[in-house]
Amino acid sequence: MAKRLSKVNAASLKVLYTLQLLFERDLSMPDLIKYYELYHNELHSNFVMSKYINTCRYCGIDIKKINNKYTIVNFPIGAGFSSNEISLFQELKNCCERMKLQNLSEKMDNLLTKVIKRAERPVNPVSSAFIKDSKIRNFEKACLSSQRIKIFFNDDTAYACDPIDITIKEDQVILIIFDGKDSVELSPNDIKQIKLLPQKTKNVFMPTTAVYELKGKLAKNYQIREHEQILRINSNGDLVITNKYEDKTKLLHRLMRYGDNCLVVSPQSFVNDMQSLIDETLKNYA
Repeated sequence: MAKRLSKVNAASLKVLYTLQLLFERDLSMPDLIKYYELYHNELHSNFVMSKYINTCRYCGIDIKKINNKYTIVNFPIGAGFSSNEISLFQELKNCCERMKLQNLSEKMDNLLTKVIKRAERPVNPVSSAFIKDSKIRNFEKACLSSQRIKIFFNDDTAYACDPIDITIKEDQVILIIFDGKDSVELSPNDIKQIKLLPQKTKNVFMPTTAVYELKGKLAKNYQIREHEQILRINSNGDLVITNKYEDKTKLLHRLMRYGDNCLVVSPQSFVNDMQSLIDETLKNYA
């Protein structure tokens, strides 16, 4: 029993060490593995490092993969900085850059990064990076106040919807909305204006969580993706994965490529859609 507890304690310390590394700097998966080998004389696989990262996520620490590096976006216990206060730090940094105070500018940039990581939810680093974009500011404000918005597109179309979240994909800001049926990702570049409506969102949007099981060699070598978390590791090593926000069509096509090593568990609509997708594909080879 004592031996088992010592293993648990050792794993807990490694999770905390992972968290410490990510607080200091953004790191890629190879960088994390390198630090463990350098300071602990241990060589870990991507799978083991992903478990440490996902344990942090399970505890409420928002860690995202941005520019191929793991980044702490928000910490559950932090200082109560508002978006305006975050933007003030950004403006101070910009002033240092305009005055060509390189050393001070680098220190302000480091301070800004640490402030963002320790700010209370839902402050998002996207807000500070694009603080002058009124569209993103209005979208974030609507998210905070649970207000409906009206989006005016560059092609002169417009419609009302519920805002959900702001995220980053491949260096691009993405606005996620609920169109009444499903989550939809939009680029600010396609949007002319966003107006807040006086109405509150009719329902609290609960994004559909897809659950699927990965088996065999796929489970052993699988690298967790941006929208995924490990829900459970079965005794035989199979993984049960949860996935939110990923485009439904892209997700199903990706899972279908895994063949018998992947089983869609829920929701039932995803199970049905996967079966239909498989049936349609088989028709092409009939």
